[in-house]
Amino acid sequence: MTVQQARGVSQGGAGMSELNRLLGTWEFTMRHLAMAEPITGRQQYERVLDGAFVLQHWMYDHPDFPDAMALLSEDRYHYFDVRGITRVFELEVDAAGWSMIRLDEDFSQRYIARFRSPDVMDSTGEKSSDKGITWQPDFTMTYQRVK
Repeated sequence: MTVQQARGVSQGGAGMSELNRLLGTWEFTMRHLAMAEPITGRQQYERVLDGAFVLQHWMYDHPDFPDAMALLSEDRYHYFDVRGITRVFELEVDAAGWSMIRLDEDFSQRYIARFRSPDVMDSTGEKSSDKGITWQPDFTMTYQRVK
């Protein structure tokens, strides 16, 4: 019996096991529509709280983009950044990658990430100002696992 089993802590369902593919450190390049040059940075994913959740922490190499962290469960993505902004997204994870969406009256977001290989991901982000009725491109990102 593991410590988690003894404490009654779940490793999560299928979605949490699929999130294991993210564990480690990734460098990324983002192409944001508001910026002329690509933005780089680093993300790290690790299991926390006896493996019940995945903690995502990232830093951008550009002062206009806020460093942030998120706590991922099987079906939710809880976002926090240095500006004090918090957001909660619905999260779906499968063998191909993951997606999330947050609908809001003023600023909605959706994001899709897909594995190109075990160590490379591509993603797209979109935004909406009408609660998801229409969507506009926001950014694309390519991730490369470094650890």
